[in-house]
Amino acid sequence: SPDFESADNTNCVLELTQAEQTFVFSNLPEKPIPALLRGFSAPVKLRFDYSRDQLMALMSREDDGFCRWDASQQLAVLVIQDVMAAYCTGDQSPVIDTRLAEAFKSILADTSLDKAMVALMLTLPTEAYLSEISEQVDVEAIHFARHYVKRQLAEALAETFEHVYQDNHSDEPYSPDAASIAKRSLKNSALGYLMALETPAAIGLCEAQFDAHHNMTDVAFALSALVNAESVQAQAQRCLADFYSKWQSEALVVNQWLMVQASCVLPQGLARVKALMAHPAFDIKNPNKARSVIAAFAGNNPKNFHSIDGSGYDFLADQIIVLNGLNPSMASRLLTPLTKWLKYDEQRQRLMKQALQRIMAEPNLSKDVFEVVSKSLKN
Repeated sequence: SPDFESADNTNCVLELTQAEQTFVFSNLPEKPIPALLRGFSAPVKLRFDYSRDQLMALMSREDDGFCRWDASQQLAVLVIQDVMAAYCTGDQSPVIDTRLAEAFKSILADTSLDKAMVALMLTLPTEAYLSEISEQVDVEAIHFARHYVKRQLAEALAETFEHVYQDNHSDEPYSPDAASIAKRSLKNSALGYLMALETPAAIGLCEAQFDAHHNMTDVAFALSALVNAESVQAQAQRCLADFYSKWQSEALVVNQWLMVQASCVLPQGLARVKALMAHPAFDIKNPNKARSVIAAFAGNNPKNFHSIDGSGYDFLADQIIVLNGLNPSMASRLLTPLTKWLKYDEQRQRLMKQALQRIMAEPNLSKDVFEVVSKSLKN
């Protein structure tokens, strides 16, 4: 446990050579906040028991971009987990920790920050990440909590987000330079929060951004926001039809059109996916099309894919069985969501395992698929 005396303009390197080590800093005016993984350059899993106030301090004062972003994600996770805990007790309108909104407001007010980094800091952890860090995945609680926190932040910072959107909106010709990309990222982050409220003003901004067809980034973001807004499905269907009519000859853009719909979190997700598979634009023999619909539904749409009746699991098993004879490599990769069955509740475990067993029972199972399924069932 070596001691370090504070000294002005002096840096020290702490070499970690043991499983556990203690470093003591003496004669400091206040307790320091460690900014861990500064200069981040490789994937690392690190746990440190930061307080929420410390995370706020890192978000607002740290000069390393990764540390600021990581602090924002950690604070957001804690707030979302608060709401998950409340949801599990039956409370569907909890008061969220105001420190997250305060931290967001602080970084939005700091004009010295890179706008692309601010956009990343405003992005809440995905449902997939929240599932990954959960000991047992509570599909409904995670979905509810993430969307609830986003709406609460949107309400608390609505005026700020409106200003951010307008300040970063531009009708100038599209430019791929870094500054323009950063402005679009931040503008769309603000629009995403505003659309969480589904107010007439936000919907108007979103439709205008789509109709302007200024650049694909803005158009695709607006389309996704409208498709996932329950109150404007008539407008969403109009935009989907317009988008397809304009871009149906561009395969990569059509793939994006398919993915937006397959990833839609609104109810009846499986029905939408089956309708997409019947659309002339879809071809299961085309790997990119299969990824855009089947993989997007299973990987990007947990609320619908993990339906408690197991219909999503049955659907994925059906597609894997078909692809086993067409593209075994893709079929094996599509199995990933089912291989995580042990992380879910008993009913979902049973249904996911049944889907795996049904695949396993198929004759002429490819080596790729057999390897993944057999290993999963041994757990």
